[in-house]
Amino acid sequence: MAFSKRSELWRRRWQSFRHPINPEKQRLLRARWDSLPAELQTPNQISGRHLTHCGFTTGASYCSFHCTHCYLPKIANQIPIPSFTQMKEQIDANRRFQGPGAGLQITGGDVADAYWRSNRQSELVAIVRYAVDSGLVPMLMTHGQTLLDHPEFLEQLVLDGGLRQMAVHIDMTQAGRAAHPINRVTSEADLHPLREAFTSLALRVRARTGLPFELAHNCTVTERNIGSIAQVVRWFLTDPERSRIWRILSFQPEANTGRTIFSEHPVTPELVWREICRGIGIPINGSAYIGGHPDCNQGASLLISERSNHLLPLLPTDTKTRKLFTEILEKLGALSTMTTDGDAQSGSLLAYRVAGAFAKYPGLAWRIFLRIGWLLISGSIPWEFARALGTGRAHTINIGTHNFMHASQVANAPNDPVVQSRLDACVFKGAVKNRANGKWEAIPMCAMNQSRWSELYVERLTEMTQLPEVCKPFK
Repeated sequence: MAFSKRSELWRRRWQSFRHPINPEKQRLLRARWDSLPAELQTPNQISGRHLTHCGFTTGASYCSFHCTHCYLPKIANQIPIPSFTQMKEQIDANRRFQGPGAGLQITGGDVADAYWRSNRQSELVAIVRYAVDSGLVPMLMTHGQTLLDHPEFLEQLVLDGGLRQMAVHIDMTQAGRAAHPINRVTSEADLHPLREAFTSLALRVRARTGLPFELAHNCTVTERNIGSIAQVVRWFLTDPERSRIWRILSFQPEANTGRTIFSEHPVTPELVWREICRGIGIPINGSAYIGGHPDCNQGASLLISERSNHLLPLLPTDTKTRKLFTEILEKLGALSTMTTDGDAQSGSLLAYRVAGAFAKYPGLAWRIFLRIGWLLISGSIPWEFARALGTGRAHTINIGTHNFMHASQVANAPNDPVVQSRLDACVFKGAVKNRANGKWEAIPMCAMNQSRWSELYVERLTEMTQLPEVCKPFK
């Protein structure tokens, strides 16, 4: 048995080395690049080079929370949970649009909440497993309270479903956590014990299952919590154990859509980014690379030394390095950077994919090594980071903003070329069936928030009388 497992491990490693870049993924990326508006086909564009887009499911819409900035329509809790067959059709359609190794957000309302309360936990496990077996990388989107209260459900999702990533939304807009009532939360610092509880939960899941498991942190930013954002960033970065678990920090300036109670003085993406940089402690170029349209996203990847907890922007900004990075995107962009595809014994297969890609392009590999050497000698990269990387004591964390559009902006897209360009270049799209012609379409989330959710809910309510009782909405 042990020999069989070891043989399978080396087979996977060998396949990762031999075929580091999937031809189907390359084909889809080329088509995506060609579809981008010409002005967005820039050297630092990752859409069409590294990703087509991040997908999402339109799954169970129920959520027990009543947040002040929910983008779903008011009738969300009345909508029946899609059947397992319908969810599989959604996953298949997302897989066709995205190709292998792409990210798929398992979302709708709070799906963990919905499936737990309807006593259909095994069905959510099967949905996650189906996504994994389809070649996608599912990330469960949740407020997390259900899984914090019932960790055995999360362990089942990890062990049987193959879940390796979970995004937890934590901020002051949330109403529904018994231990943190919204009227008593005066700053984001009041929620740090909650963040610590999820850190401990993830560490326990890793220890109990022996499997890799990572978290992402989502936070809506309003005038009420903008003053706390730098403090939130510092909380994650002051402890390398936290940033090793929480690999993505996403801050989302509020958008006037759904049932949001919009701020009297709404924050701007520029202000949010300044507060993020204040929390990091150094100014960071949020546009070193862009995904889709620059008005939609800002972000940076940081390299953290676990020895000293010092951090460094992963991408140096000098002209030669930026030019080399562009060439890496063109030739190796289709390479999957997934780090959660192994287990506690084998580790990630990423190193084998990178080695295989370098073997395929030895000239590029040699230039990369020379460039890194120069950056080390010149002091642009401190030697401590080379030592940390060489000893496996370094990791990355991605920090950024995702700027959703107001519903009124999306509705006016035919008359606003910038908004239309943002929709055309969107890197956050989910597969939705067009009932008029039966075809699946990749719909931007901003378009979902503006009208498509409501249209989809009407369709599901119309079908409700034909559903078995177990699929009907919560009372």
